[in-house]
Amino acid sequence: MSNGTIAIIDANIRSGQDEIAREEVLERLQNYDGPCVTPLWVNWLRARADLRIVCLVSELHRLDDFLIDVVRDALGVIGTRAALSFGGMAHIAHLMDIPIAAAGNRGLFAATVRIVLTPGYDRAAFDAIWSLPEHPHVKPVWLLRTYHSYDADLSMLLLSDDEAAITGYIMSWVRPVKGVADTSISTVKDWRMLATQEQMIEVAEQFFQLNGRK
Repeated sequence: MSNGTIAIIDANIRSGQDEIAREEVLERLQNYDGPCVTPLWVNWLRARADLRIVCLVSELHRLDDFLIDVVRDALGVIGTRAALSFGGMAHIAHLMDIPIAAAGNRGLFAATVRIVLTPGYDRAAFDAIWSLPEHPHVKPVWLLRTYHSYDADLSMLLLSDDEAAITGYIMSWVRPVKGVADTSISTVKDWRMLATQEQMIEVAEQFFQLNGRK
């Protein structure tokens, strides 16, 4: 199996058209059946009321067509920005908790953390962040390298049964890591799963292959 690329697409929504845009984007994603891009889930970002679409891309040169025809053509979408990840680490057990968080039946909160690194510390800081001790309330899902993005070098997805613990984890555990220059947090307000269980397993398997973990 060839390794795919994770694309994290932020869709900016025109004020006053939030619900219309959200429903149209979701409908377009659910009806999309192209073989090159697999939409995994959609998040509604609390701070901006915009949408974040997470996809597994198998043919990167087709991503522009997906953006133009599926996302950007939806009513109410006024712009998109994409971060691409070609590598990183993922915790498979936590990754498989995402459908549970999306179902909203276990009180799991989620946040995406954008991390800016000081050049020269990239590998050491990445390893140090991923090797942080287990936290009683916060579960790292993945840590992606996103150097091909607009505002961060790493993207970390966290789940927690205590929303306030996420901020504490970033402030007390992640930010003190040598080489971390800055962080920003986007809190997830809502989820809509698009991937099947088999597709989520495929994502997990690709990350294990990518990082040589067993």
